Amino acid sequence: MTGPASAVGRFRAVAFDLFDTLVDFDPARMPEVTIDGRTERTTSRAAYDALYEAGYALPHYPAFHLLWLDTSRLVWEERDRSPDHREVPSSERFRRLMERLVSVPPAEKAEAGELARDTHMEALIESASFDQGRFRMLKRIREAGLKIGVVTNFDHTPAAHRLLERRGIAPYVDAVLVSEEEGYRKPSPRLFLRAAERLGAAPGEVLFVGDTFEADVAGPHGVGMPCAWLNRKGAPVPEGARPPDFEIRRLEETLRLLGLA
Repeated sequence: MTGPASAVGRFRAVAFDLFDTLVDFDPARMPEVTIDGRTERTTSRAAYDALYEAGYALPHYPAFHLLWLDTSRLVWEERDRSPDHREVPSSERFRRLMERLVSVPPAEKAEAGELARDTHMEALIESASFDQGRFRMLKRIREAGLKIGVVTNFDHTPAAHRLLERRGIAPYVDAVLVSEEEGYRKPSPRLFLRAAERLGAAPGEVLFVGDTFEADVAGPHGVGMPCAWLNRKGAPVPEGARPPDFEIRRLEETLRLLGLA
């Protein structure tokens, strides 16, 4: 743990990033497929099988997979070009996928898109794990009277809530902000200001903890919110960037920052 000063007594709330911070996304738990001799981990096969079993007319799976990848790539590029970090909802991504599937009749595209999206999200949820030891951390934070928030870049709000519920995290959390619901992605200041408001604290009274430098360090700094960078691999601070207020290697070190270890 590193940082310019102790965080003890400074905060009324802690907000966590979700994926690869509070929960661990494990690609090895995603479905495995072999396409043209290459093995990949992807949710596209599960979505394809669900559509096929529901009776939708589909191309062969490799063609479907290529459309899946290309549609996602185009959406993500559009999202990343947004100067104010606007989110593109999953509903729009799957609508575009269905528009490219000419074998699915227009009257069936909306329902097919929902089925593909929901199957994809279910596979993502099953690929996310939660270290049981982190329950002790969350419980200790709550016992100390601090509120807990989750702020995540994710394009389907219901799936984020289902993940928190299934892993038993939801009862510990006072506020959940999902980029799809808020309309903007981190590092947009809107999410951090909204998080502070939902947690009943000023931005300077909330400690934000996350693993992605631009989203989880530069983002909160933009609104005066202190942050702890979960830097598991000891990566250097990007050249010219303002360092995080604190740096930790393990999520549980958050307790030490708060004087609760």
